[in-house]
Amino acid sequence: MLHLLDQALETFLRASLPPELADLDVAFDAPDGEWSATLTRPTVNLFLRDVRRNLAERNAGRALRTGGDGRAVWTVPPPRADCRYLVTAWTAEVDDEHRILGEVLAVLLRTTELTGEHLPEALADVLPRPSLSLAASGDDDQADFWSALGGQLKPGLDVTVTTTIDALAGVDAGRPVEQYVVGVVDGSGRSSSRRVVGGRAARATAGATVTSPRGGGTVGDDGAFAVAAEPGDDVVVDADPPARGTVPDAGVVRPRRHA
Repeated sequence: MLHLLDQALETFLRASLPPELADLDVAFDAPDGEWSATLTRPTVNLFLRDVRRNLAERNAGRALRTGGDGRAVWTVPPPRADCRYLVTAWTAEVDDEHRILGEVLAVLLRTTELTGEHLPEALADVLPRPSLSLAASGDDDQADFWSALGGQLKPGLDVTVTTTIDALAGVDAGRPVEQYVVGVVDGSGRSSSRRVVGGRAARATAGATVTSPRGGGTVGDDGAFAVAAEPGDDVVVDADPPARGTVPDAGVVRPRRHA
């Protein structure tokens, strides 16, 4: 998971920095003396110094999602984690370091979220997407950090990337409701019932009217609809050409188009 976030940050920086910085190396090693002694090229270092759960963006409740096998599963909102990176620039000249660090600073200040083109495939569909924030003045003192590494104090950007950890297993929600019956009893004790049947049409028919001998409905954006009907009734989706289907004894009705 964290290595994918590293990949996303490197892709983001390479795509966002000016063309004259296209040949920069990007590293994620601890920026200690042993590492810096091996450098031969201008480098931006993004050191992951801390990972903590983000409780401010914690959501309650459950969400219904469709798994890869088509089954409906209940899931809780995935947790969010704050990944703190110390971003530093390394060159032979201090002026060059400050220029590079300034360009990175400008990129980070105008960006609040990593977008799809910067994310590896495994992160592309995980929502919410990673957000970026730069630490405010006084949030932390970097002197202790550099002292722990045995290095000289160096200017750096304290960047927090808040990412979604899609690691929670879903609970099988069981079979979806395909038909249900509504029973009504009036004040005189007389009762009546009405069956509502679910169905699915082509997504291209979203917004189309659905009719049966007992009622009507509308096709949703995902192609699903519900209409009052009984087994054996014909259901018609008003599309071009129309789609027709017969309500089964159990399950959904699937209208098919007829030219």
